[in-house]
Amino acid sequence: MDTPINWYDEYFHSKDRIVLTQQELNLPGIRLFATHNIHNAIFPHLPHCHENTFEFTFVSRGTISFYAQESEYEVSGGNIFISFPDEVHSTNEAPISLNEQYWFQVDISDPKNLLFLNEEAAGQLIQDLKSIENHIVSTDIKETRPLIEKAFELALSNGNRLLIAGYLIIFFQLMIAASKEERSYLTHDIEAAVQYIEEHVTDELSLHTLAGICNLSVSQFKQKFRRIIGISPRNYINKKKIKFSKLLLLQDIPVTEVAMQLNFNTSSYFSTVFKKYTALTPSEYIQSEFVDKRTK
Repeated sequence: MDTPINWYDEYFHSKDRIVLTQQELNLPGIRLFATHNIHNAIFPHLPHCHENTFEFTFVSRGTISFYAQESEYEVSGGNIFISFPDEVHSTNEAPISLNEQYWFQVDISDPKNLLFLNEEAAGQLIQDLKSIENHIVSTDIKETRPLIEKAFELALSNGNRLLIAGYLIIFFQLMIAASKEERSYLTHDIEAAVQYIEEHVTDELSLHTLAGICNLSVSQFKQKFRRIIGISPRNYINKKKIKFSKLLLLQDIPVTEVAMQLNFNTSSYFSTVFKKYTALTPSEYIQSEFVDKRTK
Protein backbone atom coordinates (compact mmCIF):
# COMPACT_ATOMS: atom_id res chain seq x y z
CA MET A 1 0.00 0.00 0.00
CA ASP A 2 1.27 3.50 -0.89
CA THR A 3 2.12 5.80 2.00
CA PRO A 4 -0.52 8.56 2.29
CA ILE A 5 0.67 12.04 1.41
CA ASN A 6 1.25 14.62 4.14
CA TRP A 7 -0.68 17.16 2.12
CA TYR A 8 0.11 20.87 1.82
CA ASP A 9 -2.02 23.15 -0.35
CA GLU A 10 -0.62 26.08 -2.29
CA TYR A 11 -2.07 29.55 -2.75
CA PHE A 12 -4.78 29.62 -5.41
CA HIS A 13 -7.31 32.24 -6.50
CA SER A 14 -10.07 31.82 -9.10
CA LYS A 15 -13.74 32.74 -9.39
CA ASP A 16 -14.92 29.59 -7.57
CA ARG A 17 -11.89 28.48 -5.54
CA ILE A 18 -9.66 30.49 -3.21
CA VAL A 19 -6.90 28.96 -1.07
CA LEU A 20 -5.04 31.15 1.43
CA THR A 21 -1.94 29.65 3.04
CA GLN A 22 0.08 30.65 6.12
CA GLN A 23 2.02 33.16 4.06
CA GLU A 24 -1.11 35.11 3.06
CA LEU A 25 -2.96 34.67 6.37
CA ASN A 26 -0.23 35.45 8.89
CA LEU A 27 -2.50 34.00 11.61
CA PRO A 28 -0.72 32.02 14.33
CA GLY A 29 -1.59 28.34 14.11
CA ILE A 30 -3.77 28.61 10.98
CA ARG A 31 -2.08 26.71 8.19
CA LEU A 32 -4.78 27.23 5.57
CA PHE A 33 -8.16 28.92 5.03
CA ALA A 34 -10.02 28.21 1.79
CA THR A 35 -13.36 28.12 0.00
CA HIS A 36 -14.68 26.30 -3.06
CA ASN A 37 -18.02 26.62 -4.84
CA ILE A 38 -18.39 23.46 -6.93
CA HIS A 39 -20.91 23.65 -9.80
CA ASN A 40 -19.96 20.41 -11.55
CA ALA A 41 -18.34 17.27 -10.19
CA ILE A 42 -14.55 17.31 -9.78
CA PHE A 43 -12.18 14.43 -9.31
CA PRO A 44 -11.78 12.97 -5.81
CA HIS A 45 -9.25 13.70 -3.09
CA LEU A 46 -6.83 10.78 -2.72
CA PRO A 47 -5.85 9.47 0.74
CA HIS A 48 -3.76 12.04 2.60
CA CYS A 49 -3.14 13.42 6.07
CA HIS A 50 -2.02 16.64 7.77
CA GLU A 51 0.80 16.33 10.30
CA ASN A 52 -0.06 17.76 13.76
CA THR A 53 -2.99 19.51 12.14
CA PHE A 54 -6.77 19.47 12.41
CA GLU A 55 -8.72 20.09 9.19
CA PHE A 56 -12.29 21.37 9.47
CA THR A 57 -14.52 21.30 6.39
CA PHE A 58 -17.65 23.39 6.82
CA VAL A 59 -20.30 22.66 4.17
CA SER A 60 -22.45 25.73 3.69
CA ARG A 61 -24.47 24.29 0.80
CA GLY A 62 -24.84 20.86 -0.80
CA THR A 63 -23.19 17.66 0.38
CA ILE A 64 -19.77 16.00 0.28
CA SER A 65 -18.70 12.49 1.26
CA PHE A 66 -15.51 11.80 3.19
CA TYR A 67 -13.82 8.53 4.09
CA ALA A 68 -11.82 8.00 7.28
CA GLN A 69 -11.08 5.03 9.55
CA GLU A 70 -12.77 2.71 7.03
CA SER A 71 -16.09 4.56 7.33
CA GLU A 72 -17.90 6.91 4.97
CA TYR A 73 -19.33 10.21 6.18
CA GLU A 74 -21.82 12.31 4.20
CA VAL A 75 -21.63 15.94 5.25
CA SER A 76 -24.46 18.32 4.36
CA GLY A 77 -25.18 22.04 4.79
CA GLY A 78 -24.38 23.37 8.27
CA ASN A 79 -22.32 20.34 9.22
CA ILE A 80 -18.59 20.10 9.77
CA PHE A 81 -16.30 17.20 8.90
CA ILE A 82 -13.30 16.93 11.21
CA SER A 83 -10.07 15.33 10.08
CA PHE A 84 -7.98 14.76 13.20
CA PRO A 85 -4.19 15.33 13.28
CA ASP A 86 -2.25 12.77 11.20
CA GLU A 87 -5.48 10.95 10.31
CA VAL A 88 -5.68 9.55 6.77
CA HIS A 89 -8.81 10.71 4.95
CA SER A 90 -10.11 11.03 1.40
CA THR A 91 -13.32 11.14 -0.62
CA ASN A 92 -12.94 7.39 -1.25
CA GLU A 93 -12.54 7.65 -5.03
CA ALA A 94 -15.94 9.38 -5.29
CA PRO A 95 -16.02 12.61 -7.34
CA ILE A 96 -16.83 15.74 -5.33
CA SER A 97 -20.19 17.05 -6.44
CA LEU A 98 -22.20 20.26 -6.19
CA ASN A 99 -21.46 21.98 -2.94
CA GLU A 100 -20.14 25.14 -1.35
CA GLN A 101 -17.56 24.65 1.36
CA TYR A 102 -15.03 26.40 3.54
CA TRP A 103 -12.16 24.51 5.07
CA PHE A 104 -9.30 25.47 7.31
CA GLN A 105 -6.38 23.76 8.99
CA VAL A 106 -5.21 24.34 12.56
CA ASP A 107 -1.64 23.39 13.48
CA ILE A 108 -1.57 22.32 17.14
CA SER A 109 2.15 21.65 17.40
CA ASP A 110 2.85 24.89 19.28
CA PRO A 111 0.28 25.93 21.96
CA LYS A 112 2.27 29.14 22.49
CA ASN A 113 1.39 30.20 18.96
CA LEU A 114 -2.33 29.68 18.35
CA LEU A 115 -4.82 32.40 17.43
CA PHE A 116 -3.16 34.95 19.74
CA LEU A 117 -4.32 32.92 22.79
CA ASN A 118 -2.13 32.57 25.85
CA GLU A 119 -0.63 29.12 26.37
CA GLU A 120 -3.23 28.03 28.92
CA ALA A 121 -6.21 29.03 26.75
CA ALA A 122 -4.62 27.50 23.65
CA GLY A 123 -3.93 24.27 25.52
CA GLN A 124 -7.56 24.09 26.66
CA LEU A 125 -8.81 24.69 23.12
CA ILE A 126 -6.58 21.92 21.76
CA GLN A 127 -7.74 19.57 24.49
CA ASP A 128 -11.41 20.36 23.75
CA LEU A 129 -10.89 19.77 20.02
CA LYS A 130 -9.17 16.45 20.68
CA SER A 131 -12.06 15.41 22.94
CA ILE A 132 -14.60 15.59 20.08
CA GLU A 133 -15.68 12.00 19.50
CA ASN A 134 -17.31 12.17 16.07
CA HIS A 135 -16.07 13.11 12.64
CA ILE A 136 -19.27 15.04 11.87
CA VAL A 137 -20.59 17.87 14.01
CA SER A 138 -24.01 19.30 13.22
CA THR A 139 -24.30 23.03 13.89
CA ASP A 140 -26.91 25.74 13.53
CA ILE A 141 -25.94 27.14 10.13
CA LYS A 142 -27.53 30.52 10.96
CA GLU A 143 -24.96 30.88 13.76
CA THR A 144 -21.87 29.31 12.21
CA ARG A 145 -22.02 30.33 8.56
CA PRO A 146 -21.79 34.12 9.20
CA LEU A 147 -18.74 33.58 11.42
CA ILE A 148 -16.89 31.65 8.73
CA GLU A 149 -17.95 34.03 5.95
CA LYS A 150 -16.87 37.13 7.90
CA ALA A 151 -13.57 35.54 8.92
CA PHE A 152 -12.79 34.54 5.34
CA GLU A 153 -13.82 37.92 3.93
CA LEU A 154 -11.44 39.65 6.36
CA ALA A 155 -8.65 37.17 5.60
CA LEU A 156 -9.09 37.72 1.87
CA SER A 157 -8.87 41.52 2.26
CA ASN A 158 -5.92 41.34 4.69
CA GLY A 159 -8.18 42.66 7.43
CA ASN A 160 -7.89 42.79 11.22
CA ARG A 161 -6.13 39.56 12.26
CA LEU A 162 -7.37 39.75 15.85
CA LEU A 163 -10.95 39.96 14.59
CA ILE A 164 -10.43 36.99 12.26
CA ALA A 165 -9.04 35.00 15.19
CA GLY A 166 -12.03 36.06 17.32
CA TYR A 167 -14.52 34.80 14.73
CA LEU A 168 -12.70 31.47 14.48
CA ILE A 169 -12.51 31.05 18.26
CA ILE A 170 -16.28 31.65 18.58
CA PHE A 171 -16.83 29.15 15.73
CA PHE A 172 -14.74 26.57 17.58
CA GLN A 173 -16.65 27.09 20.82
CA LEU A 174 -20.02 26.67 19.06
CA MET A 175 -18.72 23.54 17.32
CA ILE A 176 -17.37 22.05 20.57
CA ALA A 177 -20.68 22.74 22.33
CA ALA A 178 -22.65 21.21 19.43
CA SER A 179 -20.44 18.11 19.49
CA LYS A 180 -21.66 17.38 23.02
CA GLU A 181 -25.34 17.58 22.10
CA GLU A 182 -27.59 14.89 20.67
CA ARG A 183 -28.76 16.37 17.38
CA SER A 184 -31.35 14.90 15.08
CA TYR A 185 -30.33 15.27 11.46
CA LEU A 186 -33.85 14.71 10.11
CA THR A 187 -37.33 15.73 11.16
CA HIS A 188 -39.97 12.99 10.87
CA ASP A 189 -41.58 14.48 7.76
CA ILE A 190 -38.32 14.98 5.84
CA GLU A 191 -37.13 11.56 6.96
CA ALA A 192 -40.33 10.10 5.44
CA ALA A 193 -39.64 11.93 2.17
CA VAL A 194 -36.03 10.69 2.08
CA GLN A 195 -37.21 7.14 2.73
CA TYR A 196 -39.77 7.43 -0.08
CA ILE A 197 -37.07 8.61 -2.48
CA GLU A 198 -34.86 5.65 -1.52
CA GLU A 199 -37.69 3.17 -2.11
CA HIS A 200 -38.93 4.75 -5.38
CA VAL A 201 -35.66 5.91 -6.94
CA THR A 202 -36.67 4.62 -10.39
CA ASP A 203 -39.97 6.55 -10.33
CA GLU A 204 -40.51 10.04 -11.70
CA LEU A 205 -40.71 11.42 -8.12
CA SER A 206 -42.67 14.65 -8.37
CA LEU A 207 -42.18 17.32 -5.73
CA HIS A 208 -45.98 17.44 -5.29
CA THR A 209 -45.93 13.80 -4.15
CA LEU A 210 -43.06 14.37 -1.74
CA ALA A 211 -44.59 17.56 -0.38
CA GLY A 212 -47.85 15.66 0.20
CA ILE A 213 -46.01 13.02 2.23
CA CYS A 214 -44.77 15.84 4.47
CA ASN A 215 -48.14 17.62 4.60
CA LEU A 216 -46.47 20.74 3.23
CA SER A 217 -46.96 22.93 0.19
CA VAL A 218 -44.35 22.46 -2.53
CA SER A 219 -42.63 25.74 -1.67
CA GLN A 220 -42.62 24.92 2.07
CA PHE A 221 -41.28 21.43 1.33
CA LYS A 222 -38.48 22.74 -0.89
CA GLN A 223 -37.40 25.27 1.72
CA LYS A 224 -37.51 22.79 4.61
CA PHE A 225 -35.78 20.03 2.65
CA ARG A 226 -32.92 22.34 1.61
CA ARG A 227 -32.55 23.68 5.16
CA ILE A 228 -32.30 20.20 6.72
CA ILE A 229 -30.58 18.17 4.00
CA GLY A 230 -28.42 20.97 2.63
CA ILE A 231 -29.42 20.63 -1.04
CA SER A 232 -32.63 20.98 -3.05
CA PRO A 233 -35.00 17.99 -3.36
CA ARG A 234 -34.35 17.73 -7.11
CA ASN A 235 -30.59 17.76 -6.54
CA TYR A 236 -30.95 15.03 -3.89
CA ILE A 237 -33.18 12.92 -6.18
CA ASN A 238 -30.70 13.19 -9.05
CA LYS A 239 -27.81 12.17 -6.76
CA LYS A 240 -29.70 9.04 -5.70
CA LYS A 241 -30.68 8.23 -9.30
CA ILE A 242 -27.10 8.56 -10.51
CA LYS A 243 -25.84 6.40 -7.64
CA PHE A 244 -28.37 3.69 -8.57
CA SER A 245 -27.59 4.05 -12.28
CA LYS A 246 -23.98 3.03 -11.62
CA LEU A 247 -25.18 -0.36 -10.43
CA LEU A 248 -27.27 -0.83 -13.57
CA LEU A 249 -24.48 0.27 -15.92
CA LEU A 250 -22.10 -2.25 -14.41
CA GLN A 251 -24.64 -4.99 -15.18
CA ASP A 252 -24.12 -4.29 -18.90
CA ILE A 253 -27.54 -2.65 -19.24
CA PRO A 254 -27.43 -0.19 -22.19
CA VAL A 255 -27.27 3.50 -21.35
CA THR A 256 -30.58 4.20 -23.09
CA GLU A 257 -32.34 1.49 -21.07
CA VAL A 258 -30.83 2.77 -17.82
CA ALA A 259 -32.09 6.26 -18.65
CA MET A 260 -35.59 4.89 -19.28
CA GLN A 261 -35.59 2.81 -16.09
CA LEU A 262 -34.74 5.89 -14.04
CA ASN A 263 -37.34 8.07 -15.79
CA PHE A 264 -34.99 10.48 -17.54
CA ASN A 265 -36.61 12.02 -20.62
CA THR A 266 -33.76 11.11 -22.96
CA SER A 267 -30.48 9.21 -22.80
CA SER A 268 -28.60 12.41 -23.69
CA TYR A 269 -30.14 14.23 -20.71
CA PHE A 270 -29.26 11.27 -18.48
CA SER A 271 -25.66 11.44 -19.73
CA THR A 272 -25.54 15.18 -19.02
CA VAL A 273 -26.79 14.70 -15.46
CA PHE A 274 -24.49 11.70 -14.93
CA LYS A 275 -21.42 13.74 -15.91
CA LYS A 276 -22.51 16.64 -13.71
CA TYR A 277 -22.43 14.37 -10.65
CA THR A 278 -19.52 12.08 -11.51
CA ALA A 279 -17.24 14.09 -13.85
CA LEU A 280 -17.55 11.20 -16.35
CA THR A 281 -20.01 10.20 -19.06
CA PRO A 282 -21.73 6.82 -18.55
CA SER A 283 -19.43 5.27 -21.16
CA GLU A 284 -16.34 6.72 -19.51
CA TYR A 285 -17.53 5.44 -16.14
CA ILE A 286 -18.02 1.90 -17.45
CA GLN A 287 -14.57 1.98 -19.08
CA SER A 288 -12.90 3.31 -15.91
CA GLU A 289 -14.47 0.54 -13.81
CA PHE A 290 -13.40 -2.07 -16.37
CA VAL A 291 -9.80 -0.78 -16.36
CA ASP A 292 -9.81 -0.59 -12.54
CA LYS A 293 -10.88 -4.24 -12.26
CA ARG A 294 -8.18 -5.35 -14.68
CA THR A 295 -5.45 -3.57 -12.71
CA LYS A 296 -6.46 -5.08 -9.35
